[in-house]
Amino acid sequence: MASVSIRIAAANGDGVESSGALLGRVAALNGMEVFGNRGYQSVIRGGHVWNQVRIGDEKLYSYGDSIDILVALNQDGIKNQRSHLSKNAIVIYDPGKCNADELKGAQYTLISIPLLDIALAAGGDPIMRNIVAIGAILKIVGIPLEVFEGVVNKMFSKKGDEVVKSNIKAATDGYNYDGVRKIYDIMGDGKPRYLLEGNTALSLGAYAAGCKYYAAYPMTPASSIMQWFAAHANKGVLFKQTEDEIAAINSTIGAATAGVRAMCGTSGGGFSLMVEALGLSGMIEAPIVVVESQRTGPSTGLPTKTEQADLLFVMHASQGEFPRIVVAPRSVEEAFYLAADAFNLADRYQCPVIILMDLFISEHFETVSNFDVDSIKIDRGKVADPAKASGRFKRYALTEDGISPRSTPGTKGMSFIAPSDEHNEYGDIVSDVLAGIDEHVEMRVKMHEKRMRKIETMLKNERIFVPNIENEGAKHFLVTFGSTTAAAKEAVAALNKKGLSVGLISFNYLLPLDSKKTKAMLLNKHLIDIECNYTAQLAKVIMMETGIEIPDRILKYDGETITTAEIVERASSMIR
Repeated sequence: MASVSIRIAAANGDGVESSGALLGRVAALNGMEVFGNRGYQSVIRGGHVWNQVRIGDEKLYSYGDSIDILVALNQDGIKNQRSHLSKNAIVIYDPGKCNADELKGAQYTLISIPLLDIALAAGGDPIMRNIVAIGAILKIVGIPLEVFEGVVNKMFSKKGDEVVKSNIKAATDGYNYDGVRKIYDIMGDGKPRYLLEGNTALSLGAYAAGCKYYAAYPMTPASSIMQWFAAHANKGVLFKQTEDEIAAINSTIGAATAGVRAMCGTSGGGFSLMVEALGLSGMIEAPIVVVESQRTGPSTGLPTKTEQADLLFVMHASQGEFPRIVVAPRSVEEAFYLAADAFNLADRYQCPVIILMDLFISEHFETVSNFDVDSIKIDRGKVADPAKASGRFKRYALTEDGISPRSTPGTKGMSFIAPSDEHNEYGDIVSDVLAGIDEHVEMRVKMHEKRMRKIETMLKNERIFVPNIENEGAKHFLVTFGSTTAAAKEAVAALNKKGLSVGLISFNYLLPLDSKKTKAMLLNKHLIDIECNYTAQLAKVIMMETGIEIPDRILKYDGETITTAEIVERASSMIR
């Protein structure tokens, strides 16, 4: 497999994000595989930001371990990125903005281009120096300039012909600048690919599953889900930006109770506010979907950095006990399918489903195959038949599988009460003046057991609540959940190339967990746990559910994404 990692580094407000997206789109349309990520700070302008795009001829699972081509648009671009350069890296810089003397004498290839002067001559806008640099990159990587022209026409046509022409001229001047030559030879297959972020894929999956209501209060890194639904509100979806996260989840519960497929989203801090209402969803058995995209904590932590430290929190949030399902997509593509499945699971078992994302999987972008929308089947679960209505409707009827037939408000003969207090089969509350009376004590036990029986039903009916195993005959296994799986997958291939026998065990359906089957799958294997948190939360879940302890752990909690190289280096020392 051939690949090259390109990083553009500058200050916030210099167009780094749009430049990375543009480069990725050009490569994807040229039939290449793309995996990109970005680093940014919570300021509108200034600070130091970067956008890295890895381009390859086979499927990529990470944005690379180092920088092969660096575009430094200011001095900080050189200063802050030097330690990440690969041995023979290419550095493109503007001599009017940067001094690259500190890089001379090393094995780097330094390409000095007056990016700003060329940009001003091409269109008069300093931000177009990014486009000049992209033109040079296309020449170095071997992507025809014609592909770029097609993308620019699509992206900037609304801004007018002059903007399109000036961008094409700027890229052409960079492409043809003296000293810029083809160095890499990465051939795409000529088949254009989709390039998506995780949040976009999740939003598309929810929409394909029939989500008709989305509510949120802006909070990074879940905000782009809100932006997607706001942009598509004229496509049969009601979007509501609420005054806070409490209103977001409560309105979602209301919509779900009314029969609409409904979802809300936030990050850890906002989810903290949703906790009491999550219990309300459990009590009235409202089928809601909640997205929790993790970022570094505690408190506001590092708002623009990633972590996987909310796993135990979402598994146990809210007082009391009630069934819930927790899923964690392992890739952008899986975010689409798990989002769709979340709505079916919520309806089937009438409980909240939490989609556990994190900043990395929410915001990084990668090429994906065309989603199989036809494979998305909608299952609304047990819906009561109005034709069979007889007497007062038992919305919370005691059933063997724990799932009661439900109806929507306004259905003739099937009106019901949805109380936050404990209740009987009709929804009449058994608290307050009835609490402690024998028959109502007995009803509390029956109703609580009815709800909890759903977990047994899930494990009996579904085959998803176990980990996934790759290279089952291996001697050693990396253990992951969610976003760490991608880099681990690449690390497995690298470790096997070193002659080590390594497989991968990854979790995407985390709660409930089929303890017996999971234990059988993990028993008598050398396991290495990989997580982006301090306390090895997945390892704790495995210990609680199976009794299996995983002493070998690779834990990262600095806010940065774990890389393939880190996993390979540390796992190699643990394999005995």
